[in-house]
Amino acid sequence: MPEDEAQRQQRWSACYAESARDAAPPPLPLLRAQAALLPKTGSALDMACGLGGNALFLAKQGLETWAWDYAEAAILGLQQQAVIQPRLHPEYRDVLTQPPPAASFDVIVVAHFLHRPLFPILARALKPEGLLFYETWAGAYAGRGPQNPDFRLLPGELEKAFADLQLLAYQEAEDRAGGVWKA
Repeated sequence: MPEDEAQRQQRWSACYAESARDAAPPPLPLLRAQAALLPKTGSALDMACGLGGNALFLAKQGLETWAWDYAEAAILGLQQQAVIQPRLHPEYRDVLTQPPPAASFDVIVVAHFLHRPLFPILARALKPEGLLFYETWAGAYAGRGPQNPDFRLLPGELEKAFADLQLLAYQEAEDRAGGVWKA
């Protein structure tokens, strides 16, 4: 039986409550590798940020960075980080019901999260010349990431997901796919 909304929220909060004691994870390798593309100023969003490794990286690059997540435990940990990193703005937010508005961010990063109906919304949420970094699970389950195929990309799917944007970089491996697009 599929989990209901309350069960989903409780599961994610418990997941992050256990790992919130650890340091924030490193940013995505794709984000680090393509960091030269980032603007020197502007606004960024780490959507479905988890423990906020990407958000912290973006804030340290000089971007006013919003970190949104559905798991309160993840956001609580980031609020402690925001005390020492004033460019970081953690926010408890369900991105499925409150996605980013149009033309609102210079940079958007999405990692380890997949909800296909958000693809066109993310493209519209970029400001002119904005950048989208997207990396998540792909292919058949092989021991890492979600087992449910609904939360895994099909081969080549991500590469075609943002056809209205300019593809700058793309990589696809056995269980991951990621790319960078420019508005």
